[in-house]
Amino acid sequence: MIDARESRELRAVVLAIANVDKTLRKMIRQFTKAMAAPEFQKAMAARATTRLEQRALVDTSVVTVSDRNVRMQSASKGRPLSGGFNPKTDYAAAEWGGDKNRRTTATRRGRGGYTHKVTEPMPSNLKGRSRTGHVFGPASRAMVARIGRLWAQTAVRTIATALEGKQE
Repeated sequence: MIDARESRELRAVVLAIANVDKTLRKMIRQFTKAMAAPEFQKAMAARATTRLEQRALVDTSVVTVSDRNVRMQSASKGRPLSGGFNPKTDYAAAEWGGDKNRRTTATRRGRGGYTHKVTEPMPSNLKGRSRTGHVFGPASRAMVARIGRLWAQTAVRTIATALEGKQE
């Protein structure tokens, strides 16, 4: 996370954005989102190695731009996958992995109608546990500074072209 209170340059950009015309602010948001969203999606895709990570984390990644903030999110949109995996609620398993030594016990019904308990290992399609995450964590850490620079450059460039009278 980048804090604008610690950087004079970022404070100046935030204040400049706040003091320009509404249409310029809209253009800054649109240009930033148009450039940041594909880059973030590319960074996430480069780190996703399984189909579950691709579908649950990469395909649901979103970049939201406001006048004071650029937010990167994943697994907050979309509907459940065909196998029942819901990215909105089950994203943690795809991002941080599962405990390979953990076993789950389930009750099953046999052919004769009787029930019995079965103990199985964790699903094999999950990676091992990771404190920092496998896809979103590394991608967002790598992209924070880059998207911050992009946002500041886009704001300065848009304001400069508007001052020159070349506004689209």
